[in-house]
Amino acid sequence: KGSASWVYTYAESPGFSSKKNGEMTGITVDLMKKFEEYVENKEGIEVSVTYQSKDPNNFTLFLEEVKEAKGGVFGLSNTTITDARKRVYNFSPPYITNIGMVLTHNSVPTLNNISEVAEKFAGMTVVTIKNSTNEKWVMDIKSKYYPELKVEYVTSFGKAMDAIIADPKKFTNVDFTYYFEAIQNRQPVKRHPGGDESTEQFGIIMPKSNDWAPLLEEFMSNEFITSVEYKKIIADNLGQSAMKFFETLKK
Repeated sequence: KGSASWVYTYAESPGFSSKKNGEMTGITVDLMKKFEEYVENKEGIEVSVTYQSKDPNNFTLFLEEVKEAKGGVFGLSNTTITDARKRVYNFSPPYITNIGMVLTHNSVPTLNNISEVAEKFAGMTVVTIKNSTNEKWVMDIKSKYYPELKVEYVTSFGKAMDAIIADPKKFTNVDFTYYFEAIQNRQPVKRHPGGDESTEQFGIIMPKSNDWAPLLEEFMSNEFITSVEYKKIIADNLGQSAMKFFETLKK
């Protein structure tokens, strides 16, 4: 009809969606700005956007918010695409492959093979978030290698990072951006190579009733993800160290 109102909700995630000095920043934010331009240029629809989030530091609540929403609502965060979630949400095509990492305080001995987790991390507690793919990983590790593993729940990955920095008896499994943020901030964090997982992909999440999903798919599938413009969005938001890390993975 010539105009549209979209609502963006978000969960704080470094490099992907966060509020800095009152401004929204991140890959998902920049990607959606490009989508707004695409809709305005291709369809002649003027888009207005508002950001609303009940609690940006609660990832579980963020998932619930998007699920309960109606129409032109988009959820911006580091949200993994899974078959189970596809039954509940609309997803954009994947825009990046995630590397899940096991992190601890840097005083903890290095874990090179996940099968040694019960021995190397004896007496430690794992910190995770309910209903996240990270929790699923934790439960898999617990059942396969470490039945006595204690699990502690927090509401955000930022709080999981705070926990491991404060206590060498804790570890977590988080997305790669948290590691690079910690390194940039010179925090005492260690990555354990035995815990690297690169099977997940991130997408923009929407309620099932969001009928913009096909247009978003068309936009992202239409060479945007392979464009120089998109690579610049990644580099601007994740920094050169993360880009170099991804290049080494491709070799």
